[in-house]
Amino acid sequence: MENAAAQAVEAVKIYGRGETAVTALDSVDVTFQAGRFSAIMGPSGSGKSTLMHCLAGLDRLTSGKVFIGDLDLGSLDDRRLTAVRRDRVGFIFQTFNLVPTLTALENLTLPLTLAGRKPDRAWLDSVVTTLGIGDRLKHKPLELSGGQQQRVAVGRALVTRPQIIFGDEPTGNLDSRSSREVLKLLRNAVDQLGQTVVIVTHDPGAAGFADRVVFLGDGRIVDEMTDPTAERVIDRMKLD
Repeated sequence: MENAAAQAVEAVKIYGRGETAVTALDSVDVTFQAGRFSAIMGPSGSGKSTLMHCLAGLDRLTSGKVFIGDLDLGSLDDRRLTAVRRDRVGFIFQTFNLVPTLTALENLTLPLTLAGRKPDRAWLDSVVTTLGIGDRLKHKPLELSGGQQQRVAVGRALVTRPQIIFGDEPTGNLDSRSSREVLKLLRNAVDQLGQTVVIVTHDPGAAGFADRVVFLGDGRIVDEMTDPTAERVIDRMKLD
């Protein structure tokens, strides 16, 4: 599809074999358009994190295809896939995935370091200021609170200005004020920089920041909503 930042076509993901096989994705077709903020929601076990991991190149499909732009991730070997994840994708992990031996600043700029690139200082300063971690940059992860670690993880995904940013419950470990600040930063990345953001969330308030919500159930797309509000999302979730 034209202007697609990420796309799944007849995506199937099966874990295990035989009688113990679990179908996490059941022939999913979905497109996330460039320059938009999308949220993926659904009950636990609905396949939303699996879909995101496959779209981001962190996991491979059993069958079907996933694309970043017009690039078929299934056609890439591990080396090229690693390069795509580093250069074109930002990922905010629910469990932070920070390197414990590096400072917050070194964790923030790690993708750039691995790519042999220097950060855009003005953009880095803007990210640091918005996330409120300017006084923690020399601290290592174990010296930071859970919320501070998550802010560093969010900043690491933003600092490269990637083609698309994925977030797995990116505000799950933050208080309400910090959550709102992070969501505003992601919203601004879309509105002001033309970036593309896709998050998995259980939070109707977080989904309310998105342009579109895709609802999964039992590994399939069961509904979607454009221009969501927290109230509309809550009403939709009551149907599950």
